[in-house]
Amino acid sequence: MKNGRTCARLCFLLYAFPLALLGLLTGCVSAPDPQDWIRVGATTKNEVVARYGQPDMVIASPDGDTAIYRPTASGPSATRIEIPIAQAGPFGAATTGMQSINPGLGAKDLNRKTKERLRKEMRIRYDDRGVVQELSSP
Repeated sequence: MKNGRTCARLCFLLYAFPLALLGLLTGCVSAPDPQDWIRVGATTKNEVVARYGQPDMVIASPDGDTAIYRPTASGPSATRIEIPIAQAGPFGAATTGMQSINPGLGAKDLNRKTKERLRKEMRIRYDDRGVVQELSSP
């Protein structure tokens, strides 16, 4: 009976323990942060724009600009909208109907050429020479 318990413990140590250890190590591994390539004091605005495209918003200040990049959706997020229209008809009568409009009003997505998609909002503050001074995520 004692040999059976010893064998069971040995089997546990040989098979279950390495699998549990592998599971713990796998849980500690994470994907690299996409902003790791940006170096404060070294990376320029042109390098950031080449990688992410034009920012969604820019806050100008005397010390330098702050560019705000927001996550992009995987596809068009706005649906087509229909609005009621009225048109003058003959003899003072009016005709009514519905007309579809594009919510973007035909605007083109300027960030379409970006190579990377952001998963969270990113703010980059540049100095007056266009060099990154601060990188933050709200």
